[in-house]
Amino acid sequence: MNRPLGEAYHHLAQDVRDYADADRALVTLRPRRTRRALIVGSAALMVIVGGVVAVQQFLPGPPDTVATVASPTQVVRVVEPPAEAPTLPSAGPVGRGAMVYTACQSECPTFLLLTDGRQYLLGERTVNPPGNITLSPDGRWLGQPVGGGYEVRDLLGVTVHRLAPPAGGNADSAYSPWAWSEDSRRLIAGYHASGDVSFYTSLELPGGRTSELQLPPQQEPVGLLPSGELLLLDQSQYGKLPLERVTLKHANSGHTVTLTSGAGLLADTDHGLWIQVKSKRVFTLEYSGDRTTVLEFDLAGKQVARLPLSADQFPIGPVDGGFAVMRIPQDQANGRQKLESISPVGRRPLFDVPGLAAVVLPGGARH
Repeated sequence: MNRPLGEAYHHLAQDVRDYADADRALVTLRPRRTRRALIVGSAALMVIVGGVVAVQQFLPGPPDTVATVASPTQVVRVVEPPAEAPTLPSAGPVGRGAMVYTACQSECPTFLLLTDGRQYLLGERTVNPPGNITLSPDGRWLGQPVGGGYEVRDLLGVTVHRLAPPAGGNADSAYSPWAWSEDSRRLIAGYHASGDVSFYTSLELPGGRTSELQLPPQQEPVGLLPSGELLLLDQSQYGKLPLERVTLKHANSGHTVTLTSGAGLLADTDHGLWIQVKSKRVFTLEYSGDRTTVLEFDLAGKQVARLPLSADQFPIGPVDGGFAVMRIPQDQANGRQKLESISPVGRRPLFDVPGLAAVVLPGGARH
């Protein structure tokens, strides 16, 4: 895959999370962060992930039945949309979620894949998963837009929580998942229109208690630390492009974490700032010419890993034991995308999906 197409993937991955209508984000770039123009007619789709461990191969099977399981040594899941699948029941236990995906941009249905291989239909031509649909890091909770609000349901039980739209809410506004806690007990959702967030809501699970976050102006929550404290980004830093460093702040203690690029830029007029938080690690992307590198930092701002990416690797996000990247085939319409985890000690295959698929794995959210 050439570098411009790889950048198109990354730009779409960021922009789509800013829109109530994910399809609209495919053709509309966000004004407050200038991006390089996308290649017209490219088949690039957006992909965001959280952590997942792949141990079985999944092939199409009859509705509500367990798919074929490969040998115990197989570590990649081969995913295909089934010819038929039951619609996900509105409530009640069904099983732990492994992935939400759609096989193409706009004409394909969206499916929930369970860890045991069963698949449920979420909708025909529903909003593309990235940006609006989420699974908790443990695969227990499924979140998706419902009637102008947002619904988070327990896939292992009967509980359903709903975030209602505010009184007088804009018809163009919607909730999107912003960040999960590592233990799946808290979800931060942003109520926004085209990326302009009017407020952030915290949903505590399993009880369902909600509270509006009281944040200083221009502060964006980019992660939840193991202590429960929010990690904040001062958005005024966007006005200082290009960025070679960016400072994050603990919401309660005021402790700061500075991420510094070593051989490139963290953001400029062609590349938006990218932040992902997992447990006690903060990840960002460094751009130098045509090379993209994943940088991993601890909470003291010390760089602990550098992972240069090849031209066919699209950065996804941190997963257990590494960082997920998607290998994009040259012929996406007829090829297969390979999702794998990379780390300083090597790489590990995770999923094999259709060449035009968009996926959300457990923990997938904006940050």
